[in-house]
Amino acid sequence: MPPGPTILICSGEMSGDIHAAHLIRKLKQRMPGARVLAFGGDNCREAGAELLYHYHDYAVLGFSGVLANLPRFIRLERSLKARLRDGIDLFIPVDYPGLNLRLAGYARGRGVPVLYYISPQVWAWGAGRLDKLTRAVDMMAVILPFEEELYRRRGIPVEFVGHPFLVDHEMPDPLPAGERDGVGLLPGSRVQEVQRILPLLLETAKRVGDAQTGIRFTIARSHAVPEALYRSILHSAGGGIDVSLADNAVAVMRRSRLLLVASGTATLQGALMETPLVIVYKVSVVNYLVAKRLVKIPNIGLVNVVLGDAVCPEFVQSAAKPERIAPVALELLAEGEARANMLGRFQELRRTLSGGGGCSRVAEIAQELLGGEWT
Repeated sequence: MPPGPTILICSGEMSGDIHAAHLIRKLKQRMPGARVLAFGGDNCREAGAELLYHYHDYAVLGFSGVLANLPRFIRLERSLKARLRDGIDLFIPVDYPGLNLRLAGYARGRGVPVLYYISPQVWAWGAGRLDKLTRAVDMMAVILPFEEELYRRRGIPVEFVGHPFLVDHEMPDPLPAGERDGVGLLPGSRVQEVQRILPLLLETAKRVGDAQTGIRFTIARSHAVPEALYRSILHSAGGGIDVSLADNAVAVMRRSRLLLVASGTATLQGALMETPLVIVYKVSVVNYLVAKRLVKIPNIGLVNVVLGDAVCPEFVQSAAKPERIAPVALELLAEGEARANMLGRFQELRRTLSGGGGCSRVAEIAQELLGGEWT
């Protein structure tokens, strides 16, 4: 018998890389001889995986970005499929549905068990991907509680394992209101997002600063985006506001009194830090038109999706204008009903996402799918 199983993990972006790294550590603890191969990033490597490809090399935004880089993505998919044909005992896709759904179907067709961790957002994109998952996975480990019933109705084995922000990550407790000040700007984790959204956030910040003097603004910098890009955009925006760059996004979320944030997992992190937030998002016209035809839910912010309500204001595409965003931001900065109501819903969110064994439970499920061997 070999010293341990060979597991392939596929997490093609920054948030998936962080979540996958927690899982890799638990897999190594449970099965010390396991060999873990990964399409991920530095976090996966540091957790003990052999990094096959780095997500930085495939970080594009939207449908047009994928089309422009299609030959590279085709080569990546072919290479990962070749790996699945060569001694992989378990495949663990982590979110990233565009590639992972095809790889999962391929793996299962070749008899490789598939444990999907962090569900694709099938509830947003319609039934087509749900049908694919029915045929492509052996087990779903989901992090949003309403997903459990969704998959169970389709006869897919599923378990809610709790949200990693509350179970696996060592997130600090929210700061008291008296220790917070300023506004955090989180323009996304991809180059294309920062190019399109940061100028919009800076123009909004100028309007907020003009209406309420003395406010400090902090941009949470993504490590996947060159610092020079932020500096260039700041230079083009001109002066007029007190703005700085920071590397630790969670620290910015925790100490800010308000966040202006691109749609994504950062909305959930900010809410769990109990920091009021406004969601801003803008993509190219082509990407927006395609997404509008596909997306089946009224809100795009993950915190709003989980709570089933427009708790946090959303300014998307043509609505994403500084003159519309700034008055809402000023209202949430003030002590008042809007701020108090949002903070109350954030406490509800924490209760909703708690529970489950996190990555420890996912690693246990992985061992079960491997037949309980390699303890």
